[in-house]
Amino acid sequence: MAASRSFLFPFLVRICRRFGEEDFDQISASLAFTTLISLVPLAALILAMVSAVPAFASFVDHVDKLLVAHLLPAGSAGLISGKLLQFSKRAAEVSAFGVAVLVVTAFLLMNTVERAFNHVWRVRAPRPLWHRLALYAIVVVVWPVFIGALLAATSSALTASFGLLGELRWMRAPLFKLLSLAVLILFFAFLYHAVPNAPVRWRHAFTAGGFAALGFLLLQKAFELYLGYFPSYKAIYGAFAAVPIFLLWVYLSWAVVLVGGLVAATLPEFAPSPPRHRRRRVR
Repeated sequence: MAASRSFLFPFLVRICRRFGEEDFDQISASLAFTTLISLVPLAALILAMVSAVPAFASFVDHVDKLLVAHLLPAGSAGLISGKLLQFSKRAAEVSAFGVAVLVVTAFLLMNTVERAFNHVWRVRAPRPLWHRLALYAIVVVVWPVFIGALLAATSSALTASFGLLGELRWMRAPLFKLLSLAVLILFFAFLYHAVPNAPVRWRHAFTAGGFAALGFLLLQKAFELYLGYFPSYKAIYGAFAAVPIFLLWVYLSWAVVLVGGLVAATLPEFAPSPPRHRRRRVR
């Protein structure tokens, strides 16, 4: 117990000091601004690719549930996800030039994220362009499809199972939330392992992924408490009340993601060094 305390306190101090001294609050603001610009084009690009495959017809519904459950502020999640889906469907109906603009916008977002992660790991040299493009394609195209397919398959399996065991239907919602949380941890672990141009061990990436997912849960609960006990923002902003909430949510979300990256980058500094075996002198 004493050893864990002696490890945890300097570890947290190290992360807080880096976050403050290296201007990660400004980096979070930059990422939030880039996200606001590219969120609809990125969602439209993913929606256009997925809609071309009939097998992924339920993809949007399951990803929407994941967004509402963990990645959007409580109280405004339904409104924000609905508007985002509506704008994305409109943007997906653009011309070839518009598609090119969507691709460039998604590239700019991923490039900003990669630069931020390299700053976390203190890496100055970026990857070669072709390697970065392949990584961006995996994050933007493959992972959303994988997440949607996994959630859809698991939801179908749960529905079939609870059809046989009707008395356990109440477990469906908690199990889906646990699955969504596990998928979120897996996604963050992949980001922390693959995006920075530095070697990151999987155990450190998964630890940071769990921290980031837990941070999102706590952030969502904090927003839920604030919106429940301090509803005065609705009287001030009226119909636009969801806008400042969403802006603050995006900023704090990127702060959580960056702190998770700091966790993964700092863990090797506190890893116990392997024992050194002294060589015996042969006389």
